[in-house]
Amino acid sequence: MADYHRNSLKGWYVALSVIVAFGLITNLQANDAEGPVIEAFVGNIELGLREPENTTVYNIERIAHLQQALSKDLPSDPEKAKKLVLDRFQQIDTQLSHELENAANGLVQAMQYGIDRYPAIVFDGKAVVYGITDIRAASQVYRQWQAGEARP
Repeated sequence: MADYHRNSLKGWYVALSVIVAFGLITNLQANDAEGPVIEAFVGNIELGLREPENTTVYNIERIAHLQQALSKDLPSDPEKAKKLVLDRFQQIDTQLSHELENAANGLVQAMQYGIDRYPAIVFDGKAVVYGITDIRAASQVYRQWQAGEARP
């Protein structure tokens, strides 16, 4: 089982407002795949095994990494710093834009589900398994819970 991280998401909510200001949040699309709809909320870690087609993976730490990159080596003069950050924002490419959109959507979903730490894997928007990054292992816990054997 992966380490159980208790990372607070409160600080990320402020970062979310930055992403909203730049218009990177879009509507989530429903998934019609067989089986439960799975949403994984992770930091900068790889999930175990291959994710099923009906899985959405949110790397919610991506916003923090952008903040660090934007803040790196800023001048002490506020006007110069503002200009440099704006220049850096203009250099954001499509890939990074998609990563930030993913992180922002993940934060929105985490707030809606009441998730306050990660990793967390949500099944059908109803049940959450914390502390596991292996989709198969989390799915097994979920199936056991559905069968009344254990609680996620």
